[in-house]
Amino acid sequence: MYLTIIIPAYNEAGTIEVTLERIRKTVMPGFVRQVEVLIVDDCSTDGSAGLVEKAAEGYPKTRIISLPVNSGKGAAVAVGVKEAQGDTIIIQDADLELDPADIPALVERMYRDDLDLVSGTRFSAAKGHPGHATAAIILNRIISAIAAGMTRRQITDLTCGYKLFRKELFGNLNLTEKRFGFETELMFKALKDSRTKFAEEPVTYSPRRKSEGKKIHFGDGLGIAAKLFRYGLAGKNWLSLLTVILLITFMVGVMLNEKHWKDERRVIEWDAISYYAYLPAAFIYNDLSLSFADNYQGPHKFIVWPDKGPKGRYVIKTSMGLSMLWSPFFLAGHASALLTGADAGGYSPPYKFFLLVAALFFLATGLAYLRKILLLHSSDVITAVVLAAFVIGTNLYWYTLYQGTMSHVYSFALISAFAWYSMKWHTDGKKSAWPATRLGLLLGLITLIRPTNIVIVLIFLMYGIVSADSLRRRFREMIADYRLLIVIAIAVVAVWVPQMIYWKEMTGQLLYFSYGSNERFFFGDPAIINGLFSWRKGLFIYTPLMIFAFSGIITLWKLKSPHALAVTVFVPLNIYIVFSWWCWWYGGGFGQRAFIDSYALMAVSSASLFSAGISSGKKWVSRSVLAAFILLSSLGIFYNVQYYHGAIHWDSMTREAYFDSFGRIRPSANFNQLLEAPDYDKAREGSGR
Repeated sequence: MYLTIIIPAYNEAGTIEVTLERIRKTVMPGFVRQVEVLIVDDCSTDGSAGLVEKAAEGYPKTRIISLPVNSGKGAAVAVGVKEAQGDTIIIQDADLELDPADIPALVERMYRDDLDLVSGTRFSAAKGHPGHATAAIILNRIISAIAAGMTRRQITDLTCGYKLFRKELFGNLNLTEKRFGFETELMFKALKDSRTKFAEEPVTYSPRRKSEGKKIHFGDGLGIAAKLFRYGLAGKNWLSLLTVILLITFMVGVMLNEKHWKDERRVIEWDAISYYAYLPAAFIYNDLSLSFADNYQGPHKFIVWPDKGPKGRYVIKTSMGLSMLWSPFFLAGHASALLTGADAGGYSPPYKFFLLVAALFFLATGLAYLRKILLLHSSDVITAVVLAAFVIGTNLYWYTLYQGTMSHVYSFALISAFAWYSMKWHTDGKKSAWPATRLGLLLGLITLIRPTNIVIVLIFLMYGIVSADSLRRRFREMIADYRLLIVIAIAVVAVWVPQMIYWKEMTGQLLYFSYGSNERFFFGDPAIINGLFSWRKGLFIYTPLMIFAFSGIITLWKLKSPHALAVTVFVPLNIYIVFSWWCWWYGGGFGQRAFIDSYALMAVSSASLFSAGISSGKKWVSRSVLAAFILLSSLGIFYNVQYYHGAIHWDSMTREAYFDSFGRIRPSANFNQLLEAPDYDKAREGSGR
């Protein structure tokens, strides 16, 4: 081994001579045949250069390199490596915080284990660190732990100055950091290659104080932390990941600020009363027939809205899909209520709090899967922007934070997951019982929450079909995989079994339409025009980003996206089904909430249009697409604010009311006089559609 010791030095007049002397007294292992010392003076102003020249006299293997301007440690090391004659290089700081007596142990470790990179560690059980500032220790431990997780290597001291490496390895890394981020960049770029053989070796540490010339401060530590994420997430689509984290963090903050769980009238309200009823009925009152509600004299407060079935027994109007998803959160709420002394009847603040947590959990889940889907065909930047727009620029924001116990954010999460696993089914080639079961369970939950969402199966059937040949190939694959398709079907039915048992017990029927005779679909007269364009609840009016999303379907075909056929068939069919319901505006609420469920597909088409516009090569096209996206998303954000303050009504908007509120955050004094309430009775009869 030919070892080169590089000493980057800047204003180290007080220690540089002692450092050189200790290096010369250090006895290297026998396999180290030669040692050279390169001192890189980084344009010192304290006379260090002169002291170095004097100390180096008479030592032929000690050279001095002077930089014309102060460039930083990383730049000094790079110059030293370029001039080094050795095949193995170690960095020795000139300030004596690290003792040259530890160098033999470092090179012994490299030689014994045939390593490419050895880093010193000041935080092992074998070595202490007296006098090391507590804040610095904590920060270093945190960033080292994060680095270990990112690289999947054992790293306990990311920023230790002792780095021993092969010169060949350094030359392949293309390092760019000129200052104290050097060690972080070196470690991440070296360890990114799984073939790099690496280990840590304990070293001693004698930290200096600021009064003794300490040059690294707490601010530098934060800068190194920033480098950690820059290099640790390089090539890992970090921007979209960070966007998801920030979105969830922001929404958690809003939830904690609003404290809706403390409001007796909020959270378990409207449709959620029925969605939720299964849980307290089963786990607390032990009576799914809800007969306990008649003349109840117990200690608990609750609210149930049961209907009477054909056998005269109470029947919960909605299916139990949401209750299944809420089960762990309900149990957490129940435990919290028992521990805190709150009303343990299922409807007190602890239960509501965990239901709000459930909404945020499933939003995060849906975004995680949607991010994976978008990254397959879009850049990290476009993925990040689209994710942010669909969360805060649509009514998904409202139906997570303010009405998070409605079904939509849960359907959004499940459909996003189903779309992702459908894509993997057709692209990975790993078709077996578990992937089939997983798809079936997801589809079962999707339909148990909202049966009309069965049309999402089109994604499974049509993803990847881009030509007649691929259609024929898909048909042959389905025939060949018939056993696995049966597994999917069995898993779907398995999810529905508890519901069918419940219906059989309460109504005598395995399948039961619990909405009664006065609520139904008008498939012969869908309210498509009103649903898309009306001032009351038009999809394109109050969720304007959908204009961009629908336009993007064209680019799916232009870019030959594997999503093109599935999305093209799904969208009009979904519109037809949604707007065939008797109450095409879906009661009180913000915008056309029924479309939130399939926002994952709309995000795909939006990202497609965004990508096509940006990569068109024509400035006017890319700028127009970007401007349209920003305008429509911003308008959606503003509508969320307006709805929060009452400038958009939940079901009675008119053209006059819309323009009266246009540009306003709060409603005018005249706003209520401009509203027109819908006639629900006529709607049930199918009139005025």
